[in-house]
Amino acid sequence: MSDFQPYFTNDGSVGLYSQDFDDIYHSASGALTEAYEKFIYPINWEVLLNHDDIKILDICYGIGYNTKSFFNYIFENKKKLMNLKKNIKKNNLNNSNWYGAIYTNNILVGNPQIYNDTIHTDNIYNKITVTAIDNDEILFGLSPFIKTGVKNFKNNSDILDKHDINKYLNHRNKKIPKINDLINFQILSKIAQNSPEILQNPLILSILNNNEYNRYFKSDFKGLLKHILTNRPNSKKLLNLHNIYYRYLSYSYKRGLKRYKIQDFDFSIKIDDARNVVKDDKNLYNLIFLDAFTPSKCPCLWTYEFFKCLYKIMEQDGMLFTYSSAAQIRSAMIEAGFEIGNIYNERLNKFQGTVAVKNKALINHPISEADLGLLNTRAGIFYRDENLTAQNEAIIAAHKTEVDNSHRISSSQYLKARRKNEL
Repeated sequence: MSDFQPYFTNDGSVGLYSQDFDDIYHSASGALTEAYEKFIYPINWEVLLNHDDIKILDICYGIGYNTKSFFNYIFENKKKLMNLKKNIKKNNLNNSNWYGAIYTNNILVGNPQIYNDTIHTDNIYNKITVTAIDNDEILFGLSPFIKTGVKNFKNNSDILDKHDINKYLNHRNKKIPKINDLINFQILSKIAQNSPEILQNPLILSILNNNEYNRYFKSDFKGLLKHILTNRPNSKKLLNLHNIYYRYLSYSYKRGLKRYKIQDFDFSIKIDDARNVVKDDKNLYNLIFLDAFTPSKCPCLWTYEFFKCLYKIMEQDGMLFTYSSAAQIRSAMIEAGFEIGNIYNERLNKFQGTVAVKNKALINHPISEADLGLLNTRAGIFYRDENLTAQNEAIIAAHKTEVDNSHRISSSQYLKARRKNEL
């Protein structure tokens, strides 16, 4: 991404515009809010807390809101989640049947195991592994520096006028907590350890040092970057980095750190086409965040073949979340083997996005009969990419040809017929 074009969204988090796709990355109503409501709040924590180690696949990581929000949610709700985990494990022991299978609310959620003193650990999970995929190295490098929770911000950008989203910026959403600095620090540390060359990219340094963008970045973290670049990262230097960072914290925040311990995690960066990564991946993931650009502009990450790959690398009690509820996307998911459901947005009191699972019992909000019927119309014809190598333009052209030659009824005909039958 050679052209960095940021703006503030309603909740004080930063949104970005993509010149390549001529589209915005994030909802103007709140970039961080969108991450919470479509990828974090819908998580079935009773299932996820049955595991002591979990793996997360973050597709189209961008500036990291989905991964950051996951850790932020744990940080903000650690006591509640720890108590829930202890209760779940106790119930699992009491409810295990004679061959040791584990059930929660009559749902098989885990493999037989004996739980012991690990329920008293300081962390909710022994290990969290995040695999983050994006083909934009610049966004990876900038992600730890991005501000959230900015108050009284002003936008001066033709991006907003071009996409007619200024109308959404007339109020402030204060319900979502800003990303804790410790989480950004952890991500910065992991990048410095595992992919230090990213932080040495001249374009990243140019953007961070450009006064035009100062309001979007955390100035203290830019000071940490200077320390990283002048001291080649190793375990000893990173311990020193923790001490340097500690100096930036307020007294009240330091006191808070004594009550909370940030969850350590492994952070694997994949700067590549997500298709190349998933087709060769041998991991099994508990959570998959699919946050690619809209299917009409980036269909290569919404094809039937891509979903088949995701199905193979997801745990039996795993969950895939995405903002899309398009008929052709849901149709591709089902064809690939997934069971699908709606994501319910409590704040807006409506369904947004789709959850895909292997175990149908994990669906809290089933798809309506009307929406299922749409999958059999022309709108439900999914994208194809047989070898997982096709260009977006070719996928779109082939899809259009298939739709034009189809004998299925149109979605408008289908909905008109349903309305007529309901009269």
